[in-house]
Amino acid sequence: MAVRKLFTKSSQRSLDDKGRLMLPAAFREALTAESGGTFWLTCLYGRLVAYLPDEWDALVEELYRIPAPSPALVRFCAKVVGLAEELSCNRQGRVRIPQPLLKEAGIAVTAGAGAQVMVIGMYSRFEIWDLERFNAIDTGDVSAELAAKGLSIGL
Repeated sequence: MAVRKLFTKSSQRSLDDKGRLMLPAAFREALTAESGGTFWLTCLYGRLVAYLPDEWDALVEELYRIPAPSPALVRFCAKVVGLAEELSCNRQGRVRIPQPLLKEAGIAVTAGAGAQVMVIGMYSRFEIWDLERFNAIDTGDVSAELAAKGLSIGL
């Protein structure tokens, strides 16, 4: 499946104390155009990842085609697939993120204060990170890994 340039740019956002997030207008427009406004949200490696329905379905099908998965892979699927939710924005453009997903991603919503997150456009999907966790990322040197995958990025 080709990577589609639907979700670009990043922005710091606030979740209200009910766990509702106002997605960027461009993201809402892309979701409406591509999937009638719906998307699948799951947690992967400490961040929330949003997939268009067709891409989510393809990912789940691939996971379930793996013959004789290891116990570790079974547990991985239980979390990633089991916690996933199909969501859409309300009329005000907000989406309520379910508490189990917030907890799994380390996003603590407090009464009266909500939470601060980064919404990151990743072309055909988008990610939602706890702001402090995102700001603490050290990208490190991944040039050897990129080269091993056949990629050369001239910087």
